[in-house]
Amino acid sequence: MAISNRKLTEPLETTTLFFGVIFAATLLLGALATLVGTGTVGGLGHAQVCVTDTNTGGGSDGNPFAGTYAAKPGAQLPPPDAPLSACALHPGFGQRLLYSLMTIPEVLLWGGILLLLWRLLVIARRHGPFTTRVAGAMRVLGWYIIAGAVLAAAIEQLSMVLLFNSLVAPPPEGIDSVAFAAVGGLVPVPALAGAALLTFARIVRLGAAMDDELQGTV
Repeated sequence: MAISNRKLTEPLETTTLFFGVIFAATLLLGALATLVGTGTVGGLGHAQVCVTDTNTGGGSDGNPFAGTYAAKPGAQLPPPDAPLSACALHPGFGQRLLYSLMTIPEVLLWGGILLLLWRLLVIARRHGPFTTRVAGAMRVLGWYIIAGAVLAAAIEQLSMVLLFNSLVAPPPEGIDSVAFAAVGGLVPVPALAGAALLTFARIVRLGAAMDDELQGTV
């Protein structure tokens, strides 16, 4: 039965393991590079702190941001004909933290997805695919994808807004953009994947209950 269950979880199990190893190796190499000063993990240890608003574009006649945005003390605006961006000349701890939070939530989201997916496959291999344990693991993964995608997108957008606010006046993005970013982070893949897992969790749970009733009858 164990061999049969292992074959049942392929090729997803091998694919998950492959990406999990790559993910762990990338984090390890990034951490080592951060320690020796040649790289960063999620912006940690980065010498320069810059943020770009991709929704605002440049123009062809002079500086398109002249008279609209002004750099705060310690910040620098971009050259003409470039998207609106700003860099901190001497970033403080808070700015470095915000810069890191613009990327770290997505890294944590994908790391959690890989871990929960591996947990689901291990449960299916050990206890069989049509059990309440598998259904529970599916529900956890489904809700994690939905909630995690929303939270990660919201944190990243909020960090960008706050970092811009510390560098540029007036801020090009408002706090209201966080809600739009959260919805945008959910649609379409995370919403579909999460809903599919929650649906299959119900199906598996119902099948497990029917199997228990059948065994009780026999």
